[in-house]
Amino acid sequence: MKRLLYIIIVCTAQMIIGCTGNGTSGRGSEADSIYRWENIRQYLMEQPERAFAMIDTAEMRGLADANYANWMRATIYFNGPKVEDMKKVRALCQQILDNQNPVANNTIRQKTISLIVTACNKNPETYQEAVQYAIKGAEMAHNLGRKLDEADFYFEASKVMEHIQTGSGISYMYRTLDIYREAARDSIQPLPNLSYYLGSIARFLASTDKYTEAVKLLQERLQVMARIEREYTTAPAGWIDQQRAYTYSVLAYCQHRAGDKAGARLTAEAFEQTQAGQEPFNQMDIMNYYALAGNAERIQKIYDRLEPFIREKEDTISQDYASLMQTYSDGLNTIGRHREAFQALTRRQIINDSLVQRERHAETLKYAQQMKTQEKELQLKDEEMKTTVYRILSFSLVAITIVILIALWRLAIAHRRVLNKNRELYDMIVREQRREEREIEQLEQQPEQERTPAQQLFIRIVELMDKEKPYTDAELNRDRLATMLGTNHRYVDDAIRECSDNLSTNAFINSYRVDHAARLLTDTGDSISLIAELSGFANRTTFNEQFRNRYKMTPSEYRKAAKT
Repeated sequence: MKRLLYIIIVCTAQMIIGCTGNGTSGRGSEADSIYRWENIRQYLMEQPERAFAMIDTAEMRGLADANYANWMRATIYFNGPKVEDMKKVRALCQQILDNQNPVANNTIRQKTISLIVTACNKNPETYQEAVQYAIKGAEMAHNLGRKLDEADFYFEASKVMEHIQTGSGISYMYRTLDIYREAARDSIQPLPNLSYYLGSIARFLASTDKYTEAVKLLQERLQVMARIEREYTTAPAGWIDQQRAYTYSVLAYCQHRAGDKAGARLTAEAFEQTQAGQEPFNQMDIMNYYALAGNAERIQKIYDRLEPFIREKEDTISQDYASLMQTYSDGLNTIGRHREAFQALTRRQIINDSLVQRERHAETLKYAQQMKTQEKELQLKDEEMKTTVYRILSFSLVAITIVILIALWRLAIAHRRVLNKNRELYDMIVREQRREEREIEQLEQQPEQERTPAQQLFIRIVELMDKEKPYTDAELNRDRLATMLGTNHRYVDDAIRECSDNLSTNAFINSYRVDHAARLLTDTGDSISLIAELSGFANRTTFNEQFRNRYKMTPSEYRKAAKT
C-alpha cells in the first residue's frame, strides 16, 4: 500500500511539473528587496527560521549566489541565540572557501575568514584552526592592499596564540601596532583603533609582568588620544575623557610596578581629575593601584562605593563582584588588615564556586535549547514539504484524497503523542510535587536546634503559605511577605533561595500560585480566567506564561491530562 501511494505521488508530481514549468515568478526589484540581507537580519534574534526561509528563497530566485547565501546562514548560526551552532558556522564558511562554482569574491572571502576565526576562537579544541585562518586572512588582506584589515587579522591571531601558549603571539601584536602607526601618519581614520590596540596590548604586557613596555604603550596611547582630541571632529561626547580614565588607571599600576612611584601618584591624580574617574564602575582598575600602593583611605572609599553599586547593578554572584573582593583583599593585606583580607578572599572563593555552578547550569540550558532548535528545524522542513506536496497534488482529486488521509492519520498520531506526552508530564509533575512535600516534611521533622536560621524562617514561610494562602492576593510580593513574617525581605530572599533550589522570592510565590491553579483545574470546572484570578494572577497572559514555565504545558492541556 505504501509503495503504491509513493508511485501515485511521484507520477502526479511529474505530470504537474511537466504542465506548469519551473514555477519562477517574474516579480520586480521592489518585491525582491525583502530578500536582501539588510531586511533578513532583522529576524536573526527572534525568528531565525523565517530568516533561513528567506535566504533559501533569495538563493532559489537568483538574488544571492551560493556563497553569499551560505555566508548569511553562517552569520545566523553565529549570532542567533536560538540556533547558535559553531560547527555549522565553520562548515558553511569552509564550503564558501572551497567552492569553485562560483568562486567567492574577495569581500565575501574576507568576511568568511573573519567569521570562521571568531567561531574557532570560541572552542579551545579549534584554537589552532583559528590561528591558521587568521594568518590566511592577513595574507589575503595584504595581497589586496587592505593594510588595516591585515593588522586586524594579525591581532586576532595573536590573541588565540596567547590562549595556546603565553608569549607566542606578542610578535603579531607588535606587527598590528606597526601597521596602524604607519597608517596613522597620513590619516586620522586609524587613530581610534590604534588607541584601542595600544590599550589592549599594554594590558596583556602588564598581565605578563612586562610593566616597563606596558608603560611606553600607555603613554603612546595618551599621545594618540591627544591627537584625536585635536583632529577628530566626530568623536562622541565624553569618549576622550572615558578613554583617558581607562588609560590612567592601568598606567598608574604599571608605573608603580616598574618602580616609578612618583609618576604613578601623578597619574592617579590625573585619573581622579577625569569625569569618568568619578563613576563607581570605572574605579575598579585604579583600586588595583591603590591596593599596590597601600593607600588605605582610597581602598576603603572605593570599596564602599563599588560594593553597593555592583550589588544593585548585577548581584553578588558575578565576576565583577569576585574581582572586587580579590582587589579589596589584596589592598587589605598590603596595609596589614589580614583578618579582613582573609574574609574578603573567602567571599571571592564562594562567588567563584557559585559562578562555576551557574555556568554549568547555563550549559545545560544551552544544550536543551539546541535540542529544541533541532526539533523546530525538523518541524519547519516538514511543513515546507507538506506545502510543496499540497501544491503539486492540487490538480489531482485522487492525490488530494490521499494527502488528506495521510494528514488525518498523522494528525491522529500527533494528537495521541501529545496526549501521551502531557500525561507523562503530569505524572512527572505529581512525582516532583510529592518530592518537594517530602523535603519540606523532612525539614519540619528535623530537630529545631539543628536547623539554620534560614531553614527556620523557610518553615514559617511554608506554614504561612499553606494555612493563610496569601499568594491568592495578586498584590503579594517579597516586601509584603516579609512584613507578614515580621522580618526583612533580604532574609526572606536568602531563606527561599537556600531551601528551594535557588528560587527567587517572586518565583517561589508564583510556584504556589501555579500549584493552586493546578488543583483548581483538576478539582473544579471553573473557567481558566476565573482560576487565574482566584490563584492570585493579575491577568490571563501572566498566568499562562507562569503555568507553562512550571508545568511545560498550557492550563487546558493540564486539565485534559489530569482527567485521562
